[in-house]
Amino acid sequence: MRRFQILIQSGVIMIVSLGLMLTAFVEDSDAGPKKAILVNVHDQVLYAVDDYKIVYEFDVITGRPGKETTAGKFAVFKKIEDYTSKKYKAPMPYTMFFSKDGKAVHGTKWATLRSYLHAYLTESVGSMGCVGLTEDDARTLFGWTPVGTPVVILDEATEDRN
Repeated sequence: MRRFQILIQSGVIMIVSLGLMLTAFVEDSDAGPKKAILVNVHDQVLYAVDDYKIVYEFDVITGRPGKETTAGKFAVFKKIEDYTSKKYKAPMPYTMFFSKDGKAVHGTKWATLRSYLHAYLTESVGSMGCVGLTEDDARTLFGWTPVGTPVVILDEATEDRN
């Protein structure tokens, strides 16, 4: 069950959770419709938004305790189709880096099962801080996402950071 409601109007994408409104992304009106990636850490879901509409919704796996996926506003600054983590020596297909400390959206093994376990049973199966998708979902998102796309990570502790 979703604990967030997404409202999109007049160039502002907002998340409503338990009656609190969190401004997620404000569009530059001169640039026209923009894409954005919204990650709901609590529910382990990623939303791809284009022209004020949700065009993709994917299950994800985010950080485990001690390696949390940090809430905040970021942007994709580098894309690598076939990448291997230097630190963990793990394949990360369709990698889109969004933080200077190496966090990225990328493909990973067993993403759907791990997403369910992380959201409903135990956080111990989480990632090392990245946002993991199935390889098919990562390939789709990689093709859809240009460098510069905003990435907004939200969790229940997120406050309006404008």
